[in-house]
Amino acid sequence: MNKEEINKEVERFFEAVPRLDLRYIEKISSPTGIYQHALYNIPDYRHGYCLDDNCRAMLLFILADQYGHPTLEHPLFRAYLSFIAYCQQDDGRFRNFMSYDLRFLEDVGSDDSIGRCIWSLGVLLANERFSAYHPLAFDLFSRSIPHFSGFRSVRAVAYLILGLVDALAYKPYDGQYLEKLQDLSTFLVNEYQACAADNWHWYEEIISYDNAVVPLSLIRASRLLGKKDWEEIGLESFNFLDKILFRKNHLSIVGNEGWYRRGEKPSIFGQQPIEVPSIMLLYQEVYTLDGKEVWLDKAKMAFLWYLGKNDMGRSLYNPVEGSCYDGLESYGVNQNQGAESNLAFWLAYLLVRR
Repeated sequence: MNKEEINKEVERFFEAVPRLDLRYIEKISSPTGIYQHALYNIPDYRHGYCLDDNCRAMLLFILADQYGHPTLEHPLFRAYLSFIAYCQQDDGRFRNFMSYDLRFLEDVGSDDSIGRCIWSLGVLLANERFSAYHPLAFDLFSRSIPHFSGFRSVRAVAYLILGLVDALAYKPYDGQYLEKLQDLSTFLVNEYQACAADNWHWYEEIISYDNAVVPLSLIRASRLLGKKDWEEIGLESFNFLDKILFRKNHLSIVGNEGWYRRGEKPSIFGQQPIEVPSIMLLYQEVYTLDGKEVWLDKAKMAFLWYLGKNDMGRSLYNPVEGSCYDGLESYGVNQNQGAESNLAFWLAYLLVRR
């Protein structure tokens, strides 16, 4: 697609959907929080709630308000934040999964879920309009910090870094935040240097899910810490990922039916909507570094993945519900419309409108 075609497709969608539409998000939420999964277009109670999705929901509401769609007083914002607070234990660690009858299903959540939580709390702290909630967010964030050093998942570490970068907008020059940011960024750099080779510029032996957050986090951290060599690693891995994601004339997400292992081919089945917002954030971030409009064009192309500019030529947007289907599978479009997919879609909508 050329620039003119991309812009026409995006503008056509905005004419049909001129504003953020939270109807479906509201339908799959309760006073407790947002339900994790859906059976077609209704909540699937069997899977209850999770920390991840309530953090994504809170993030969506914060950015929606920031981008001109007032959500500060929306009752669901308090529900999502309350759920997050309830997930934190006395020692500062978070639990993730909760059943429909409100029982936690584990003692400690996954590193990824906790990392996403920290990122969303950092965004909350960085947003002045939500200052009434800063004391709580700061408490939740600070009590979790002692556990950061135990994280060994590249992706989870990237989420922590993004949260710390935002939290430092709230508490500039905070020694503890800066120390953790330095340590976690060093971990990513070390993982990259241990794994990267001439034909594989990545942090692991596999390209799996939500990959864009890794170079995004390192680029943001390097700018804040003044580490030019770290920025170069972030950009090198970005360029490597770019060749994978846009190896065709549209966004082709690495599918979860096998992922992309070193020495093999990327899977095309099991493409997930969650990938798109972080891809857009990464390309917009790189644009701020070099000003090349091709990166903004690709960010728009990433959004068009939802609307049929993908490997199957199938739209994932449901105009009746204002919702997003759960992904592209070997059999076609997954007709379920769960929280993760819909939160990702509307976050991407905000990013492309920005």
